[in-house]
Amino acid sequence: MPTNPLSKLLDRRKPTRSDVEQALAQLAQLSEQHPDLVELAATHAALLRVSFRDTPPVPSVSLELQQVATKLQGGVPLLRGEPLAFDGAWLRERYVQLCEALADVAGSSNTGSATRSGAQALRQAVKRGMLDIQALATNVVAGDPYTVAQRAEQLELDSQLAATVLRWTLLPILEQVAKQVEQARHNLPWDKGYCPVCGAWPILAERRGLEQTLLLRCGLCAAEWPIDNIFCPFCSTRTHFDIGYLYDESQEANQRVMTCERCHCYYKSVRTLAALTTPQLFVMDLATFHLDLIALERTYGPPG
Repeated sequence: MPTNPLSKLLDRRKPTRSDVEQALAQLAQLSEQHPDLVELAATHAALLRVSFRDTPPVPSVSLELQQVATKLQGGVPLLRGEPLAFDGAWLRERYVQLCEALADVAGSSNTGSATRSGAQALRQAVKRGMLDIQALATNVVAGDPYTVAQRAEQLELDSQLAATVLRWTLLPILEQVAKQVEQARHNLPWDKGYCPVCGAWPILAERRGLEQTLLLRCGLCAAEWPIDNIFCPFCSTRTHFDIGYLYDESQEANQRVMTCERCHCYYKSVRTLAALTTPQLFVMDLATFHLDLIALERTYGPPG
């Protein structure tokens, strides 16, 4: 019987954050319940362990309340145009560590040879100074995520993998930055589909609590913001006939694909009692992978 690649990762020392430990346990359970997700669960576990293995150096953001209000009123994410002083050495080291973790877990998979070689090539490009992680991180926060793919393609690297590793590199940093500005933006209106903190698209939405308040969750910094039920985050239509939903019959009340007939994009919504922690957010994204397949089969797609 083949070894579950997730079991090796769960045998290592406990993570420093309890929410990461809980997320790893949820991944183990997901892997047992859905054997088709074993390899993806192992990959998520590896990324979670490395991404949150310690406290990262977090740049401070200094925004006056009036600046916050002005930016949000103008539809400008709070980090846009702000000089974030990333620790370049830390970013490079963490990026390399994530590449090594991906190569390691892919090596124990029957189908992971492409990921293994892609991660190893990215690692070498960073160590040789060919891929400037600090510059790419700055571009992403400045609202230009496409530079990552462009630079990777110039070096004949896996552009999608390069962007994924950078997201996991930035996640623990931007999570803390988002918390820094959370109080400043509290109760200030934001009617956009992209994140009010960093400008990234949502990874999914929560229908939270007994009131079923709909909140989008950012896929880059994990910030949250409320939206109306009749609203497309991607094209901003508020026409009732444009908004619909798809579902798996066994989970209709808890998990849905929200669709838009105008732009033909979709996002996933899940029912939760309380806010998902950042690690749980990415576990839930994997746990609802079947919803992505349902949407894609109906020719709906992600933005961009």
